[in-house]
Amino acid sequence: MLHTPILLLVFNRPEQALLVFEQIRLQQPEQLFIAADGPRLGQAGEEAMCDATRAAVLNGIDWPCKIETLFRSHNLGCGKAVSTAIDWFFSQVEEGIILEDDCVPDLTFFPFCTAMLTQYRLNQNIMHINGGNYQFGTQRGNASYYFSRYAHVWGWATWRRAWQYYDFTLDRYRHVSRQGLNTFLQSELQSIYNAQVDTWDIQWFMTVWFNKGWVITPNVSLVKNIGYGKKATHTRSVPRWFNKIQYGKITEIRHPDEINIDEEADRYTINTVFNPGSLSIGLKKIVKNNTLLYNMYKRISR
Repeated sequence: MLHTPILLLVFNRPEQALLVFEQIRLQQPEQLFIAADGPRLGQAGEEAMCDATRAAVLNGIDWPCKIETLFRSHNLGCGKAVSTAIDWFFSQVEEGIILEDDCVPDLTFFPFCTAMLTQYRLNQNIMHINGGNYQFGTQRGNASYYFSRYAHVWGWATWRRAWQYYDFTLDRYRHVSRQGLNTFLQSELQSIYNAQVDTWDIQWFMTVWFNKGWVITPNVSLVKNIGYGKKATHTRSVPRWFNKIQYGKITEIRHPDEINIDEEADRYTINTVFNPGSLSIGLKKIVKNNTLLYNMYKRISR
């Protein structure tokens, strides 16, 4: 039985949610929190799919555990639904694992997160534990993980002490220096200030960055995102780097000899994951700054 609390975030995809839930079920967590956004207006059949997703997960719980649910009757949208669900989670637990319904974890993801939550519980500098790795097979250091400045959310864990700095609007960080953020990341940040995107993860990434937080990253990806496709909210097209991700297991954890940010690894991430090219950034900026184009984009993305 797993002692670390888990928050599972679901919506309207029962088959996909069950793939993630099955990995959770094998862990038999003592505390399972399930949050679900409500159906969108004007989306035919979505209420039934939301109900089916919730029922599928609840009916699959076949071990004794404390179950908490946050099922919305109306749609809040990706940004508010997820961020307030995490608020709700950390109002009740000190630390935990967060999984969305399109992030399928390897079974070693859970003990890895648990070990990291315990190992660095009192280290205020460390704010986030990644489940993913985007070094595409390059080993960083001689340990099971390395330290980064970049928080990824395809399966992750953190503490209440870190999440308390989260600001959905990022207003509290508006006047903090942006030095160190490349053009793409600055564009992502500005999209939040301009209220041009319905998301929550950019805000968390920036919260960690602005607080000079450190991030634990496993040396192999322990989580696979299965959410790409026409039904996705933000991930309809597959980025160039996605198919290069190296998946694996961490069965025995080796800690680094020294606690230092791996600057070389972070430079590599900047040049790959956070570098879509100036043309892509420019087109995205044009669309977001043109009301007609942006409204068309939102309708197409629904």
